Amino acid sequence: MQMIAIIGAVVSGIVMWIGNTNYKKGAAWGQPVAIAFGVIAIAMGIWAMTLNGGNAGAVNKEIGYQKVRAEKLGKYIAANFADKKILVLTSAEYKDGAGNLVPNHLLEGLKKGLGSVSCDVLARPVPEGDEAMEEMEWRFKHLANLFEGKDNKGNAISGYSPVGDFDLLITTIGLPEDTFKGGKGQGKLAGKSIAFVQGYTERWGAMFKNKTIVAAVLDKPYPGESDKAGLANWEQNPPSDMEKAFDVRYTLKTN
Repeated sequence: MQMIAIIGAVVSGIVMWIGNTNYKKGAAWGQPVAIAFGVIAIAMGIWAMTLNGGNAGAVNKEIGYQKVRAEKLGKYIAANFADKKILVLTSAEYKDGAGNLVPNHLLEGLKKGLGSVSCDVLARPVPEGDEAMEEMEWRFKHLANLFEGKDNKGNAISGYSPVGDFDLLITTIGLPEDTFKGGKGQGKLAGKSIAFVQGYTERWGAMFKNKTIVAAVLDKPYPGESDKAGLANWEQNPPSDMEKAFDVRYTLKTN
């Protein structure tokens, strides 16, 4: 099982790198591919560490940073948009190779940050097998399908419940590159505010100016191997203070 998890993490990491490289060259599909497979690579990596009993500390450290990332955004939204109807776009629960349910740590952290502020949740099925490669073609029409309770192929999602109207979308899995046109969101996102736990790209910077995007968590650059102090800071366990833990790896961009 551990070898499967390691292979999955490596393959996902390679696809993430391919997506990011092509995105930098101007390919619109590269960004959502990099985000989607980045999430899968992290999950596989944590699974691999979990299977290797000696790395519980490393697993908990990465889970801790995921939760902090989302909690910080949740607190910001709760302080500034508590009166809005909130919809969270996230990954659906799934089982690892051993049949264990994998917790959605980002959603857990986000809800902790939101506190008493209520939200609806729209869970996108985690792609598997051939569907994983179709992430390269994740476009707005697929997101529109999701709002209607359908998967990428237009098939009904079992157990789907309509989410109703909303004012603010918070996404933990990014958005398709073609979500915005003419500086505005399309379809169900027309006239809505959007916040990113992860998946924001600077190509959408103009959407901050017109307040379509109201907040986004950004990753700080990973220190180079020669930056010993920077690496030590990055690799430390999350400080108990949420704000200090957040500042180790992330920044929050707001209007």
